[in-house]
Amino acid sequence: MAACSTVQVDMPAAPAAPAAFQQVPQAGGSQADLARWWQDWHDPELTRHVEAALRANTDLRVARARVLEARAWAAVADSARYPTLAAQAGAARGFGDLRSPSPVPDRSPDLEAYAGGVSAAWEVDVFGRRASDAEAAAGMALAAEEQLHGVQLAIAADVAQNYLEAQGLQRRLALLDRSLATLGELERYVQARFRAGQALGYDLERVREQVSAREAERPVLQSQIEVRQRRLAVLEGQAAQAAPALGEPGPFHVPPVPAGELPSSVLDRRPDVRASAALVRAQAARLGSAKAELLPRFYLSFVGLDGRIRIDGLPALSGTGGLLGVGVDLPLFNAGRIRSTIAANDARLQAALAEHDKTVLRTLEEVDSAYGVRSGLDQREARLGGTLAIARRNADQSRRLYEAGRRTFEDVLSARLGALQREDELLQAQTGQALATVQLYRALGGGWSPAAGAAAG
Repeated sequence: MAACSTVQVDMPAAPAAPAAFQQVPQAGGSQADLARWWQDWHDPELTRHVEAALRANTDLRVARARVLEARAWAAVADSARYPTLAAQAGAARGFGDLRSPSPVPDRSPDLEAYAGGVSAAWEVDVFGRRASDAEAAAGMALAAEEQLHGVQLAIAADVAQNYLEAQGLQRRLALLDRSLATLGELERYVQARFRAGQALGYDLERVREQVSAREAERPVLQSQIEVRQRRLAVLEGQAAQAAPALGEPGPFHVPPVPAGELPSSVLDRRPDVRASAALVRAQAARLGSAKAELLPRFYLSFVGLDGRIRIDGLPALSGTGGLLGVGVDLPLFNAGRIRSTIAANDARLQAALAEHDKTVLRTLEEVDSAYGVRSGLDQREARLGGTLAIARRNADQSRRLYEAGRRTFEDVLSARLGALQREDELLQAQTGQALATVQLYRALGGGWSPAAGAAAG
């Protein structure tokens, strides 16, 4: 038996990670603190919202409770590897009268007895069945911790996404008000020309149509802002009805993309990859435990007692005793139950391996795609910035021509509206750029730290 060892499970080699991503800049980016990436925005209100959610979010409370549960079950499984000790104690006393047909009753003798002792039992884990069970439970506890990290990552990204979307909508709402003010000037100008007989009723109605169409956008933008306010409140563990109003957005800022990221480092950091790897190890341990069921089990047991018995009229009896036992249990016939259990656990291991491979491939895809989307939006934002600059120059030139008597005031206002339209397109591109950056940090596995997971314990 001393030569026997734990049942081994052959694990296929993990797929090799590529040497580099296609879209990641190797230079010119930044070395960001991925664990607290939201601080790269330099926005105290965003930081406050994220950290409030990481303290009080209900999904995080559920995940932390599951970590504690998994750790407790791991401790239960590990305890089966050690001997169990128990103490017993008892006492008894008997007395009474024995009724008989004779006129003189007979009193039964008094009886007193007590006993105490200890017992011990131990399954000698020669072939590692109990060790495999403990390893599987520890793997499940580790997977629960990594899933907690994944929830932290998702919560931080959801908060940032809703906050940045609300800021983008606030900027568009302010721009809409500026557009309505310009349209109001245009309406008054056309109305004055209409009264002077220099414009048609059609011209006036066309301007009023534009005013009505732009005014119809305002309640939609306002309701979208309120939706995100309520979502932020729920993410922070508060009732949606208690959502506070957001402050005015500051100057637009998007941090530069992190540079120098390697596939190997991202795979080591991503909580979902780490969790799926832990589940593979746990399932491999379960398969090892199932295979060990085919092998003998060895038991040691011990019982030690100390007691005394006294009966009236007889000498008292007292003493100590013990029993040491050794046993073996070898399965002979079970109608294929053990081998079917092995086959089921082997199939589960193959499924866990496939799930892990899928998670790895999805991670590699998400990172390159997130970098690509951010790069495309960077280029769009730069081009729209140039377009806006041209539109503003055209508006200024139209105003100068109007002052020189070579353009009408309607031309000036139309040019100004065109510049405002270009600015709205730029604001939407900038919001998309900010959201793409959040998704990039999420794809890179940022938003959690080992210290945060340790707090669950």
